[in-house]
Amino acid sequence: MTMTATSTRSTGAVTTRILERNPNMVALIVAGRTVAVLGHDEARSLRLGTKTRWTAQLKARVTALVQHGRAREAALRMMARRAHTRDELQRGLRKLKYATACVTGTLDALERDGWIDDAQCAAARVAQWERTTTARKPRSATWMVAKLVAAGIEPDVAEQCVARGMSSATERRSAEEALATALKAGKSLRAALAALSRRGFAPELLEELAVRHEERDGA
Repeated sequence: MTMTATSTRSTGAVTTRILERNPNMVALIVAGRTVAVLGHDEARSLRLGTKTRWTAQLKARVTALVQHGRAREAALRMMARRAHTRDELQRGLRKLKYATACVTGTLDALERDGWIDDAQCAAARVAQWERTTTARKPRSATWMVAKLVAAGIEPDVAEQCVARGMSSATERRSAEEALATALKAGKSLRAALAALSRRGFAPELLEELAVRHEERDGA
C-alpha cells in the first residue's frame, strides 16, 4: 500500500517506522505525523539519514515514488485478471491518468522484474485462441497476427508466435468447419466465404474450399 506524500509546514527530521500490519511497508514520519508510506526498496532509495529534513525537494521525490508504487499496483491488478502486453498496460495506466514518465518508469521496472514478457503473452494468447476456436468463431493465422500487433506485439514476434502455435492443418480445419456450419444455417456460399475472408483466411484456401463445395454439389 502507498499513500500520497502530504504537505506539512514542519521542516523537522524525517524518521521511519515499519508498519506492524504490513512489515513490508515503511512509514515516513515528520513531527509525529505520517507523511507517506513506502516499500522498503523505495524508502532505501531516499538514503534518509538522522539529519534528513522534510523539504520541498524531498517531498517531490517521495511523491514520485508514491505515484510509481500506485502505478505498479494498478498494473499488477490488471495482470492478475489476465496477461497483458506492455502496450496494453501502458494504455491502461494512461487511462488512469498516470503521467507518461511515471508509466514508462513503472513498466521498465516490471519488465526488469520479469512481470512483462510480450513474447510469452503472445504465445499464451495464440494457445488460447487455438483452444477456443469453433465453427461459429473461426480464427485464421492472419487474424491472430493482426490481433497481436494491435495489442502492441512487434509484427515479427507476432508472426513467429502464430507460426509456432497455429498449424496450417488446424487453420484449414477451422475454415472447413466454419463454412459447413454457415451453409447448414442457410447462408449462401458467397456470403459464407466473404465472412471467412473477413476473418483473415487466405484467398487460396477459400478458393479451394469453394471448388470442393461446387464439385460435391455437382456430383
